This record gives sequence, C-alpha cells and structure tokens, in this order.
Amino acid sequence: MKKKTGRDTIFLLGWTLITVLSWVGFEVYRAYTKPHIPEVIQKLLAPLDPTLDTQVLDKLKGLR
Repeated sequence: MKKKTGRDTIFLLGWTLITVLSWVGFEVYRAYTKPHIPEVIQKLLAPLDPTLDTQVLDKLKGLR
C-alpha cells in the first residue's frame, strides 16, 4: 500500500491558498465599499467648547 501524503499535502495547501486569497480579497473589497461617516456623527465627534455659559446655569438655578 503506497501513501499519498505528497498529493494530499498539495491539495490541502492549494485550498488553504484559495481560502486566504478569498478572505483578503473580501476584506479589501469591504474596506473600499464601507459607508462614510454621516454628517451627524461628525458633528458629535467635534471637540467640545470648554467655556461654560453662565446665563444658562443661572436659568437652571432659577428652575429649582
């Protein structure tokens, strides 16, 4: 009985190569077709103004 380890190894390596190339291709395609960040989210990500509006704070105190 003759073993076919060389043929089986080449078959396994071939399918592994096809799988890895498909995976990489899909990830590259997904990165290029990913939707852009909407304008609303960009406004939420904008830096905050560190100054406090004291008039608003005084109005809040008056509501209590």
